[in-house]
Amino acid sequence: MRPPICAVCHARFGPDDEGGGGLVSFALDDAARAFHARKKAEPGFVGHPPEKEWFCATHVAAARQLSHLTRSDAVGQLKAAGST
Repeated sequence: MRPPICAVCHARFGPDDEGGGGLVSFALDDAARAFHARKKAEPGFVGHPPEKEWFCATHVAAARQLSHLTRSDAVGQLKAAGST
């Protein structure tokens, strides 16, 4: 799992930071499906799930509202909206 760094503004935060932030799960895309198939097929395979992304306290609520999209589409929309 990657450390908590916001996908929108690249702010670093920790689990004990006031206001938090969080890990958001998005809809699976082909890359996520391939990741999970490989994880299932290869014992010991590790990595950050491609459908999950970290967001700081400023961006996590907006990201959660887009969780029905793929990670790439959601992050793209957040960045295009000027959510930095």
